Amino acid sequence: MSRDFHLPGRSTVIACNGMVATSHPLAAKVGVQMLESGGNAMDAAIAAAVLLGICEPQMAGLGGDLFALFTDSGGSVRALNGSGRAPTGLDPDRLRADGLTAMPLRGATAVTVPGAVDAFCRMNADHGRLPLAQVLAPAIHYADQGVPVAPRVAFDWAGDTDVLTGAARGFYLLDGRAPQTGQIFRAPGQAQVLRQIAAQGRAGFYEGAVADDMVQSLRALGGSHSHDDFALAACTMADPLSTRYGGVNVLEHPPNGQGATALLILNILSRLDLAGMDPFGADRAHLEAEATKLAHDARDRIIDVHQHVQYSGR
Repeated sequence: MSRDFHLPGRSTVIACNGMVATSHPLAAKVGVQMLESGGNAMDAAIAAAVLLGICEPQMAGLGGDLFALFTDSGGSVRALNGSGRAPTGLDPDRLRADGLTAMPLRGATAVTVPGAVDAFCRMNADHGRLPLAQVLAPAIHYADQGVPVAPRVAFDWAGDTDVLTGAARGFYLLDGRAPQTGQIFRAPGQAQVLRQIAAQGRAGFYEGAVADDMVQSLRALGGSHSHDDFALAACTMADPLSTRYGGVNVLEHPPNGQGATALLILNILSRLDLAGMDPFGADRAHLEAEATKLAHDARDRIIDVHQHVQYSGR
């Protein structure tokens, strides 16, 4: 589709040897550097994703989850689930006795065992080309030296300031305030953790001093997390879900990811004449909104319930 250069917009990106797209320019640059250094797409994805935990700490981090869709060497698309599981000591009956009818959004009770690091290590070992230490080197560098805070990151950060408590305020605030656009954010503690992972693999995170610190901190806040929970953390592999839309196959991650919801939306919209509507008109926006509501209702009533039973019985 040709672009009218007299109007605002973006031109199509064209490259000969590959490209990397992320939500932050430094992460995209680091991904390209991995490709230029002889790495493959998996090396670029890992390097970029880990760095995003420094560039956009309100969105990602070593203590979070990982969901990945990728094509293996045999040409099959695989779904890697690196989401955190609940600690084995978490007792639903005890939570109900404490007056909870749903999981709280914050607090140690809501914290799962981080799954991202195990998934990064698995992806590197099974599908990467470069050594893990080389892939993590850019994130270690920027965690030590710091990154300039981008405008959108500063906006999100300011909205999360009130939920930061205890030691987190010292790690993520500058002089008690959220970093402003252009200020330098450093995370030397995370650089040290990344060095441990680079040297020891997943054991540098799920065992030893790093795991000790996480377990002790969570238990001090009322969590039931144990060293065994961390040592046994492991990602899982699955086949993706798919549907047909607009003449192409659309692949998504199976639950507990939200991909099934997106496929439900597409299946509903495929029965409607969207092409005959103004793409920016109220009628089309209304149909898309209603399709989204129906899909989310099905997710809440069917998918999430099945997922809860499945995880409870593991």
